[in-house]
Amino acid sequence: MKKLSATILTLGLLTSGLSSAHAAEKASSVWLNGKQIQFSNSAPIVEKGVTLVPLRPLLEQLGVNVKWDQATHTVSGSKGSLSLSLKIGSTNATANGKAVKLDAAPKQIRNVTYVPVRFVAETTGYQVAWNQSLRQVTLTSKQHSEGRGFLWKVENTGNTVYVLGSIHHVPEGMYPLRPEIEDALKAANYLGVEVDMSAVTSEDLQKQVLELGVYKDGTTLKDHISADTYNKVTAFLKANGMPENSFDIFKSWFVTQQIMNIQVAKEGFTPEKGIDNYLIEKANEAKKPIVSLETMESQMKMNNNFSDALQERLLLQNLDPKSVTPPSPDVSIDDLNKMWIQGDEKALNEFTTTGWDAEYFQGLINDRNEEMTKKIKGFLNGDKKETYLVVVGMLHLLGNEGIVPSLEKEGFKVTKQ
Repeated sequence: MKKLSATILTLGLLTSGLSSAHAAEKASSVWLNGKQIQFSNSAPIVEKGVTLVPLRPLLEQLGVNVKWDQATHTVSGSKGSLSLSLKIGSTNATANGKAVKLDAAPKQIRNVTYVPVRFVAETTGYQVAWNQSLRQVTLTSKQHSEGRGFLWKVENTGNTVYVLGSIHHVPEGMYPLRPEIEDALKAANYLGVEVDMSAVTSEDLQKQVLELGVYKDGTTLKDHISADTYNKVTAFLKANGMPENSFDIFKSWFVTQQIMNIQVAKEGFTPEKGIDNYLIEKANEAKKPIVSLETMESQMKMNNNFSDALQERLLLQNLDPKSVTPPSPDVSIDDLNKMWIQGDEKALNEFTTTGWDAEYFQGLINDRNEEMTKKIKGFLNGDKKETYLVVVGMLHLLGNEGIVPSLEKEGFKVTKQ
């Protein structure tokens, strides 16, 4: 996996909203313990709100022994002490010896047998979750270890704030999160995020980009970066089938974000799958209020205020890392996901505190930590005895000026979850 700027960890807005304000609808996919199940040319279908998938690939991936009775058009399967039976065209089925009624009957389409994925998976011992925005069914075995993540519980005078470190790009199949995280959202009166992109319209986004991401003084991108760097930008565009002048009107920081979005998407990661967006969607479904710790404008201004020299280094870090001294540690998205899944505080703390350009770290991390900590302290000092789940990029958690140690220094009760 290509190494990328650490910005992917910290900016919920610029690694999600700028790539697409609204994800396009797509066909359903099915993921088993983090790996997508391939159905060849027979894609899953949705009928009356029920996802049906080709029988044989599903049962093979679940480790279920399959039997087919041609005379009765009945499918039976077994896995250890677990068993199921379904009949084509009938909503009557059996699950572990008990009769059940299916929401949709199994059917055959072009000689392919389709069955309800939820019934089959739950009967054979798997947890099932559905993500509407991704059109993704996630199957998780009871033995599968969910990612730990980074979660703290902070308490003061009857108020509780759960602080969760997020990754804005994660592999499909990550969800549901471990029970402590899911339960923290259920217990929360409010969800706090860096920026609630579900409340940002495409018109608002375009307005801010035109205000802060576009040159207005008659200059173009090539006037603000070296000829060599500009040639690398045009080469990148050409390699990705885009006109070589596509980025000319945009400032370096915005170009960096667009290049990064293209790179991570090619690796199978999209911001719509991020932990913060997953929790935003669940909060909206539960009609929980969402509060933003920052604004879209403040995040853009932070990037816009970086010096031209730093902006060019960030651009090169994504285009040609070996050609420049990186302003932040170079790690892969796979490494970051591994760090999150394992809940490796030592690795996160080391990543947060070493190998940073001073200007970049001050603007990207320290200044924002200070403002977000103030907001969280306000929640903890409120007089309504409320509970919040606050989700921020995991780079904001630790280190000398991190949110968690800052709250500890203030005397709040902080407990690792």
